[in-house]
Amino acid sequence: LLAVTVSTYNPLVAEEEEWQNIYESDGIRICRRAAEGSKFLEFKATGDLKGAMSEYVSAILDTDEHPDWAPRCLEARNVEKINDQEYVFYAVYAGVWPTADRDYSARISITAEPGIPAVRVDIERVEPLDTLPVATDRVHIPRLKSSWIFKQITQDTTHVELCALVDPGGWVPAWLVNLGYRKVPYQFLKNLEAQVAKRLKHTSTMTATSLIPY
Repeated sequence: LLAVTVSTYNPLVAEEEEWQNIYESDGIRICRRAAEGSKFLEFKATGDLKGAMSEYVSAILDTDEHPDWAPRCLEARNVEKINDQEYVFYAVYAGVWPTADRDYSARISITAEPGIPAVRVDIERVEPLDTLPVATDRVHIPRLKSSWIFKQITQDTTHVELCALVDPGGWVPAWLVNLGYRKVPYQFLKNLEAQVAKRLKHTSTMTATSLIPY
């Protein structure tokens, strides 16, 4: 994966004075800022997490495993491969009562460059494919744009940054959405760190088992 190269690699750049710090715990910092042309706020979570960068990138790209760790994710699967750096996936998230479940299709784009210990994963909503089933009890998210940036700090530590701007659609007022999303980015980072630890433990167990003589 880290051999994937795109010459237009450009890390997410944001003026820090635009961001407002709203929450911090376990070394993870949550910020928010107004988004141009949207009544919904943009959120950012950053933290230095345990685990190698390659493990974090793999966890993000293993779409089928998202329900195991992504908060309120009910379903996720790849539906189309565009090329080695891009594909489209479909996801369903549980709504908070009394709101309906949400779903969306999104394009994932992977960007990396040789010699730079960093990988960026961009996720942006796209129109759903005709092959996807139509669920009338779900609200289609009209706007979603997020990015993950992973930077290797040490062999066992990765700086993780998540930026996200979401319009969940439906009748929920923007102020309530903004309030409810306050700690969601934090949960994403904490759960992702736990998922990476789980994957590493599973790999170690499988390796140890393969060494047992029969």
